[in-house]
Amino acid sequence: MPVTSLDTLLASSIMICLVLASMTSVFAVIQPFLKDQVSHHEVEANLSLAEYLLIEAGISASWGSNINESLVIFGLANQDSPVPFELDIDKVTRLNEKNIYNLSFLEAFNSLNTKDKPFRIIIKPLFNIAVNLVSREENDSAITYRFNILAERSNFPVKAALKCYAVIKDYVVSCSSQTSSLGEGLIEFSLPKSLSGTALLIVFAETEPKMLSYTVHRFAHNSLNPPSSEGRYALLSPLNYTLRADLNSSNRILHAMIFTYNYVFNLTETEGDSTIQYFIIPKILDESIMILVGTGLNASSSECFAEWVSYPQIPLDFGLGFTSKYQLADSFSFRFLVTINSAIYECEVILWRS
Repeated sequence: MPVTSLDTLLASSIMICLVLASMTSVFAVIQPFLKDQVSHHEVEANLSLAEYLLIEAGISASWGSNINESLVIFGLANQDSPVPFELDIDKVTRLNEKNIYNLSFLEAFNSLNTKDKPFRIIIKPLFNIAVNLVSREENDSAITYRFNILAERSNFPVKAALKCYAVIKDYVVSCSSQTSSLGEGLIEFSLPKSLSGTALLIVFAETEPKMLSYTVHRFAHNSLNPPSSEGRYALLSPLNYTLRADLNSSNRILHAMIFTYNYVFNLTETEGDSTIQYFIIPKILDESIMILVGTGLNASSSECFAEWVSYPQIPLDFGLGFTSKYQLADSFSFRFLVTINSAIYECEVILWRS
């Protein structure tokens, strides 16, 4: 072969190797960007699904309040709301497993027709309230209690206005206070010694705008017995502005009440039998969660008992667990501010990564 042909072949081989090497280098450089681009689209797709759960009313749109209507497509939005991320009070309540009308995760998951997208929905107040007994003073006719209230979010103090109610049987007393810049507040109230048994302290804490948290604290009043445990006498389930009380014993609820930040009213019993009682829940125009309380007397001890439930029934944790580190690492989590009954809450939607 002539020398010129060998030189040409060698030069061509070198050029081909250089081109291939440069192509490999370029591919190695742009590969991370291609991966990021795919990840970006994946995040956007999962975000769209998370938003869909909160801005669509589902089919039928009234599946929350009407338990006789079949759930075809899952969605939590209030069908009558003109603004996004306003959730239906009954749809949210049916996600709580403690409610007698609760919706199973399998029903919700199958209705979405997204077989590769298990999900989890967590709804809770924007900050937490803790209650601690500071002192208890007794005289001939009453017992005076002082409680310390702590408001915080992620270990940071929250300054909030407090509205508190103490209730035992049909006796209710209220007091107001506020937490300091350190998130601490003090409340004081007295209960008569003519009553004894389980009492409830209901604490509402409000910051602007419309951000509200609450807690309910059980304590024994004028009694050596500990406060009765939750659900011992009745299971309370609100839905469609009706409170259902499934009784666990022969004792009946004698007094039913509703508490919000600004109001307290008695509930009217509509029907019932020896095992179930029903009460009408009024539609109160208050930017507040509603606390529904049922009280009565233990027939064997003559001491008061108390049961309560919130409406909407939050906090709640609905859906797949996502508890292991592998599940958490292979999932998407999105946080939203949602409105329920004019009050603002935090909602986290977690989606499995397909």
